[in-house]
Amino acid sequence: MTDRLIAEAGRENTIVINTGDNFFQTGELELEDKKAEVIFKALDRIGIDFVGLGEQEFIFGVPLIGNLTKNSQVHLGCANVKDIRRVSPYLIPYLRLNKGMKQVLITAVIDPQVLKSTDEKIAFTNPVTALKRIKKTISHDIFIVVCHADAVSAEKWLTQISGIDLVILGRQPGISEKKLEINGAIVAFNNDRGQFVSHVDLVPKDGRYAVSGPHNTRLQARTIAEDRSVAKLIEEYEAWSREYHYAKSKNQHLAKAPSDIKNIYVGKDRCMECHEETVVSWAKTVHARALDSLIRKGKEYDPQCLPCHVTGMNDKSHGGGFISLNLTPHMVNVQCEQCHGPGGLHAQDPENVSARLSGKQTCLSCHTKDTDPGFSYQKKQKTGIH
Repeated sequence: MTDRLIAEAGRENTIVINTGDNFFQTGELELEDKKAEVIFKALDRIGIDFVGLGEQEFIFGVPLIGNLTKNSQVHLGCANVKDIRRVSPYLIPYLRLNKGMKQVLITAVIDPQVLKSTDEKIAFTNPVTALKRIKKTISHDIFIVVCHADAVSAEKWLTQISGIDLVILGRQPGISEKKLEINGAIVAFNNDRGQFVSHVDLVPKDGRYAVSGPHNTRLQARTIAEDRSVAKLIEEYEAWSREYHYAKSKNQHLAKAPSDIKNIYVGKDRCMECHEETVVSWAKTVHARALDSLIRKGKEYDPQCLPCHVTGMNDKSHGGGFISLNLTPHMVNVQCEQCHGPGGLHAQDPENVSARLSGKQTCLSCHTKDTDPGFSYQKKQKTGIH
């Protein structure tokens, strides 16, 4: 999509900005490093000019991310990091570009309250003071700021400084559909889990620049062709990730359940002994083939995906749940106990111990907006769950 916009306006008239929060900790350093490298290569190939450092970048490790920019055209910046060059020589407080015979000044600020401390002990200065200093000392025709703060804080900052043409909110959920202006600055945001690309047009008016937009375009495979160079990066990462998780799964082992655990997972075959009709009906549903969708994508060993495609994974309060395909193949797919809880005690004493009733929140814990955007609990209830 960005390449289409660049082609329409010309690279010399286009600036591509990413608002940050691209990198996340998983607790697995090798995986994090590999994913960060791939993300940064993708940003480079997309043609991103500037990334406003967000909360997740600071949590992940800004010096590490800064090193990824060494051989890249992407610039990472934040104006209110104290001594940013000391944090990483590859990070910048601002970026100034010559576009369409004009000088465009771009920077970012983050709310110090969002990150009071980090592992690197990075210090933050007042965002308003930082913006005023850059505005005063760096000559420019257009001033664009990425604000990593909630809408209330951002508005408070903007009332204290004039001369900003465009502000992009990096932490405001959703997408801006109407033009909002604060102290002469047009405010826009696009934080809808990567489902949209938003753009604005800056046109000269009365000695300044008027903002047309924001214009939001939903990213859909059937209307917008994928970038093959980026797709290849992701395919290579997914193949590497599968081998990485497969190797880790081979090193797992069955642990004896702690003696204080009274209820355990028993699997669908045990449920079948008393609930044959229900289990037969369940076997015809997609829940009974939940793992297949991961196998098709090469993610059947991915611990980030598996919990919603198997039964009882990561439930440390009860024994018998899924551990790995090698050790617990009988607990694959979304079986009865994934929704109704471990059935060990119920199987031992069905007259006095009832299975857990499942409801809307049980379903929505896996069928989220990110993983299943078209899911409707009400529709699923009408058609039957098992």
